[in-house]
Amino acid sequence: MPNAAPRLVFLIPAVVAGVVVAVGFLLLEHFDLRIVVGAAAGLATAVGVVILLDRRASRAVLSTMGAQQIDAGTEPRLESLVASMCASHGIAEPSLHLVDSQALDAAVVGRGSETQLVITTGALRQLDRLELEAVVARQLAQSGAGVHAATTLASVGPLLGPLAKLVRRVQLDSQRLALADVQGVLMTRYPPALAGAFEKAALGGGVAGTRSTRHLWMIGPLDGTTGVQPPLQDRIDALREL
Repeated sequence: MPNAAPRLVFLIPAVVAGVVVAVGFLLLEHFDLRIVVGAAAGLATAVGVVILLDRRASRAVLSTMGAQQIDAGTEPRLESLVASMCASHGIAEPSLHLVDSQALDAAVVGRGSETQLVITTGALRQLDRLELEAVVARQLAQSGAGVHAATTLASVGPLLGPLAKLVRRVQLDSQRLALADVQGVLMTRYPPALAGAFEKAALGGGVAGTRSTRHLWMIGPLDGTTGVQPPLQDRIDALREL
C-alpha cells in the first residue's frame, strides 16, 4: 500500500496545471491585477484538478483493468461468500467486478466506503470455496486510506510521465503488501487456504495489465518483470509457518 495520504499523489498534476494557468495570467498585458488574479486562478485550478481526479480515480482504474461489474445473481457463490463475510466482520459490501483472465488474481479499488472488489474469471473457476474465501478475506481486509491511496496512484500514474517510476518507488511499500496476507488470514483463521490459492496462482501466468495498476493486484506480474509484491514463494512459505 502507498505511504502517503491519497490526495498527496494528485499534487504533481494539480500543481503543474495550476502553474500553467497562473503563468498564463502573468503574461497578459495591460492587466494590473494579473498577479493576484493569476495566483487565485492557479490555486483554484489546482484544487479543481485534485477534486476531479479523485472523483474519477476508481472509474479510470477499473477501465484500465478491463473490469466489468457483475450483475446480481450471475455469480451466486461469490456474492453469497462476500455478503456473509461482510456481515460477519461489519464491513460495507463492495460492488463486484470481473476481469476476463485465466490468471488467479484479485484486487480492491475504491475511495472511502465506495469499494470495488475485482476478481479474475480464473480465480472464480479454479479456486475451491475455502481458497476463494481466503482470497476475498485478504482483499476485504484492506480498507480505508490505503486502498484510496493505491487507487489514486494507479489513476494518476499515466499522467506523471517520466516521474511515475520515481513516485511509485517512493510511495509503495512491499512490507505493507505482505502484511495484507496476514490481515486476511486473521479473518478466516485458516492460513493453508490462502497458501493454496497462491500455489495455484504460481502455476499460471500473471494477469495482464499496465504498470500503473500492478500494485493493486494480490499476486501481480508473474512474467519475470519487476513487480511491487514480495516474491510469491516467500509469501507462501510465510503462510505455511503460521
